[in-house]
Amino acid sequence: MGLTEWSTDILQYDLSDEYSIRKADFAEWGLYCTVYYDMRYVGFFREEEFSSSKISAYWIYKGESKIGGVRMEPNRMYHLFFVPPFQQCFEVLKLLKQKLLQWSDRTKRILTFEILPDQVDLYARAGFWPVEFRCRWMQRPTDHFEIEWDSRVTVKSPEIIESETGNRKYVNEDEIAQCDLESFAGSLEATRRKHTTLADFIPSDDPNYTNEILTQASTLVYDKETGQLIANCRLCLQDNQAAVYSIGVRPAYRGRGLATLMLQRALNALKGQYPVLRLYVMQGNDAESVYLNLGFIPGVQEIQTMYIPEDEPQ
Repeated sequence: MGLTEWSTDILQYDLSDEYSIRKADFAEWGLYCTVYYDMRYVGFFREEEFSSSKISAYWIYKGESKIGGVRMEPNRMYHLFFVPPFQQCFEVLKLLKQKLLQWSDRTKRILTFEILPDQVDLYARAGFWPVEFRCRWMQRPTDHFEIEWDSRVTVKSPEIIESETGNRKYVNEDEIAQCDLESFAGSLEATRRKHTTLADFIPSDDPNYTNEILTQASTLVYDKETGQLIANCRLCLQDNQAAVYSIGVRPAYRGRGLATLMLQRALNALKGQYPVLRLYVMQGNDAESVYLNLGFIPGVQEIQTMYIPEDEPQ
């Protein structure tokens, strides 16, 4: 069965007498993942860029025939795909699980992410438990809309500066965090992300995954009378395409169409710069109807995470 210890330096692990996994070149592996996994996951072509070393990519071999690929390391596995006409998917998944169990710290959960609809049953049969959240990508072409803002609001684009540590940050990140806290507190999205406090909502990640075009297409909406930030829509890069990172409206200001107007403003600003605008939405999110009414088309639904529970303490 080969070695049980995991190391980035080991190029091959035997899964059985017949199957093995072998360290893959990121560029070639990414092309296969794009064709055999991503099209089925997001519902559109998304070219993988595997310059990141966060998790290792392996080919799955049957003898000397390449029959699939997977990304895995201790306690984590995802992007599992098989190359047609291979059919013994469950047999291979059981072997991958055995290897993962040998590698992993069993005081912690073993996680797998972004499970394709036709893989959910395979993972369940192999002993992985699903979490309750199901999500999907949506997209629509950028376009021009006639927008008329309420005279009671002021509309701006956010500003980004470099922090003392060299990271990028929003000038008014505390204000944005407070708006998001009131917009999302207690929601499905906040529960999924385990965001409960003001500190959880500080927008520390997305300023580093955007550019000037997307920043100008992002929106901050202020109440003229109070000066309070009442809604915001922030855009980021997702696989070199424009995507909505976050969109929220304070509860007292809902029902005025602010989410629709912010998205229309984004679609206007991106026209001629990016062909489509994408967003990631959870099943049951109230905003899903807003997206559908604006012409966003949903991709396939997926279970975001499945897991093998950690061992009970002795």
